[in-house]
Amino acid sequence: MKTSLHFLACAALLALPATAQNILPNGNFEGPDPLKGWITAFPDEAWYKGNAQYVKPAPEQSRPGHRAMMLDLAPGIAGNQGGKIESVPVKVVPGGKYRIEVDCMTWDFSAKIHAEAWTTDPNPAQKRTIFRRAPKDGRPALIMCFRAQLPDAPGKGRTWSTVSREFTVPAKVTVAGKEQAPEFITVKAVAYGATQSAGKSYFSNFRLTFLGKTEKPAD
Repeated sequence: MKTSLHFLACAALLALPATAQNILPNGNFEGPDPLKGWITAFPDEAWYKGNAQYVKPAPEQSRPGHRAMMLDLAPGIAGNQGGKIESVPVKVVPGGKYRIEVDCMTWDFSAKIHAEAWTTDPNPAQKRTIFRRAPKDGRPALIMCFRAQLPDAPGKGRTWSTVSREFTVPAKVTVAGKEQAPEFITVKAVAYGATQSAGKSYFSNFRLTFLGKTEKPAD
């Protein structure tokens, strides 16, 4: 009996899924360069040319034991374009199912968090915008082809909360009348508010995990 119970216990443990790996580089803002793996400057986007100056490492006391980034917005910014931080593009599996989780403390503002898929832009000569990216780091010019929005975090939240969702990246998208496969994915957090006042929002522990490939249609 003891042997059978031991066998069943071992089988149950083997059946448990392995911890999924975070595919975002430096999702915890670690190391001497905490913003390595992140985009803060957006020179091709008129509203966000000066965005980098608002992205700063958060004081340690804002979340003891964890690294965090602070969007420290100047007067007039939150009520217009807001401030943002975005992960560098990483390879995506077309038709793949993913889970995104982000810890945030919105403090003075509200926040929108998205996962966005990108594919090669067939019209690279077109003006670069929030939906079109210039070639960089060996990647071609990209165009956004899919967006998954996370549930809203509590606005003006004074404690840390986690927002999350699962989504499926389309296996194919139609761009300029032709089918293409999504190639990259990014995660973006935007802080904003209906105010002309200055203020802060905090973000930490971005996790993007691949759950497997599915034949179901995208969310």
